[in-house]
Amino acid sequence: MTLSWGTITKLYYEICGTLKSYIRGGKIEMYNIKQNLVASENYGIKCPYLMTAEFIVVHNTANDATAQNEVAYMIRNKNQVSFHYAVDDQEVVQGIPITRNTWHAGDGNGEGNRKGISIEICYSKSGGTRFDQAEKNAAHFIATLLRERGWGIEKVKKHQDFRNKYCPHRTLDKGWNGFIQMIKSYLNDIPITSSSGFKVGEKVRVKESATQYATGQALAWFVKGSIYEVTKVAGDKLLLSDIMSWVWIDDVEKVIANTVVATAFPFLVKVICNELNIRQKADFNSEVIGVVKKGEVFTIVDQQNGLYQLKSGAGWISAATKYVQKI
Repeated sequence: MTLSWGTITKLYYEICGTLKSYIRGGKIEMYNIKQNLVASENYGIKCPYLMTAEFIVVHNTANDATAQNEVAYMIRNKNQVSFHYAVDDQEVVQGIPITRNTWHAGDGNGEGNRKGISIEICYSKSGGTRFDQAEKNAAHFIATLLRERGWGIEKVKKHQDFRNKYCPHRTLDKGWNGFIQMIKSYLNDIPITSSSGFKVGEKVRVKESATQYATGQALAWFVKGSIYEVTKVAGDKLLLSDIMSWVWIDDVEKVIANTVVATAFPFLVKVICNELNIRQKADFNSEVIGVVKKGEVFTIVDQQNGLYQLKSGAGWISAATKYVQKI
């Protein structure tokens, strides 16, 4: 039997669609989780209050921007509008620490704005397959949040519950109960985990309320709200990656396993080669404007394209471990 090119193409997409659905339903996740957190100096506008979350509030964006663009626009403008997460067909992007409130529910200082984890589902203006996938990703992500906190499905609410606004509009059009059932189906696939006890390799977020390291020293401002990997566990203390400091278990919370671990800046490095070029820009083809020598120690404030930025403003040096060593 000879198949036409059109039939072959149709079968190809049907098979790919089936495999994608099977893989997602088969517990292999297809989306990434990233952070692009608002600068702390903008907390007063975007998230002025500390928050202990009590439920999740679902929104639709009413535009066709990606999650990355949605968050980037939110954190850089000066409007008193904010949300914790945006979800599209590829990734989940966090813009606000979940230990702080967001302005999303339209109820002023009411429960929606002060107690809810806000989640925006992207591509709701045009809908279609991109929105459908974003909605599936959001359902799975919400199920994971519920499991993390030991919450039931009753903790999932919609924007409409806090203000007389038809939102999440496209999810409501498709049927709110169907979305809830989707979350329930993912809940069945996610094992219940104990809220106590930590393991090496798990990822944790340092709470905004934390004030001291376990050693008694004041906690650095940039550590609060950041995500780290647990490298050692000793009783009620955890040793965290990158900062290599001990914190109390009461000052951290577990996060989703595939969340991207953010590198904490600033940190110190020591030059371990004889000489290392300083470049003007974060580019190995950039002009060499100086050198650093073996044994010298520098404070690093950023990393791009395999280079570290020096706090002094002198330029950029290679981040390769054969040239420099974190201390």
